[in-house]
Amino acid sequence: MSQEDPACCGSGCTNCVLDMKPSKYTLPPDVVNVFDRTYKQFRCECVTPAADNVFRFRFRYIPAIGDDRERLIVPPGCHLMLRALRSVLHQPDRKPDRSPEDNPLLRWWEANPVQPGGEQHAKQTLEKHDKSEDDLYLSRPYTPIAFDQERGTFDVLIKLEPGGQMTHHLVTLSAGSRTEWKGVYGDFQWTRNRYRHVVAFVQGVAIAPVYSTLRSILDDEGDETRLTLCACFRNLAGVLLRDELRSLAGYWNFAYAIYLSRRTCACAAAGVERCNCLAARLRYNEPIHDRRLAAAEIERLLQRPLADGKPSLLVLLCGTETFTSFIKSTVEKLEIENCYTF
Repeated sequence: MSQEDPACCGSGCTNCVLDMKPSKYTLPPDVVNVFDRTYKQFRCECVTPAADNVFRFRFRYIPAIGDDRERLIVPPGCHLMLRALRSVLHQPDRKPDRSPEDNPLLRWWEANPVQPGGEQHAKQTLEKHDKSEDDLYLSRPYTPIAFDQERGTFDVLIKLEPGGQMTHHLVTLSAGSRTEWKGVYGDFQWTRNRYRHVVAFVQGVAIAPVYSTLRSILDDEGDETRLTLCACFRNLAGVLLRDELRSLAGYWNFAYAIYLSRRTCACAAAGVERCNCLAARLRYNEPIHDRRLAAAEIERLLQRPLADGKPSLLVLLCGTETFTSFIKSTVEKLEIENCYTF
């Protein structure tokens, strides 16, 4: 989300402050987007583990009335809002015929108990925009990494936090559960071949909006923009979309590199600075490095496309404020004009 967007209070208001900002996206006259900024019903279709504490959820639209013009469309980089009833007693539904081995969310919940006093209230309370509405809900933004117009489905990556308010709701979901979503939100817009180079820096689950953007560019056969992605994760088990990125590397105009901030092998614990433990776990030519992304490397990655002129380069950022500020320091040092933060 850009810094210009108004701040959502996270209370799942029917009249959200984000709805004050008109959508910049237009559709053909014979197409109606499922997402019209009102809450719609979606059924959870499946849940699969994606990485440590991160799960991939797929949701399918439940139409209220049949309309052949309806299509599920999420523009690149845009996000949706998930709403849930506020409750401190959410717990996974342990059905007699289902064991933790059958339900990845139940396995996670049992492996990550909330310690006494450990309930999280990480989201800062903001002043409600719609003060006429009772504070019965909570809402959180999530960016789809894929969607299917015809089938009416979309996929999101969601990181679960022990004691997190939305996590209390998410761990109760299983195939068939009903959820409420609305959207779309976001002001990033892409014009084919507007820039010659796009270099993106992402951190953890914040890869979602950048991945969806780069994926849409690569899906456009007429777009020849050269794309570079630098993704930072804690360790190899935490790498998201590993198979998808390796597949995208088959495109002539896409390159990527993954940086791991922590070494988890026995050599690291023994104080050995360099070893081949990571290399033994990688696939052929997989660009994963067991080191943090350093400022000197950021500068080197940006210097190459700058040879074609500053106006031809766009930098995309998504991550924590500390992470994006670190990248921006090099962007500003190089006087790069075009930089967008999701």
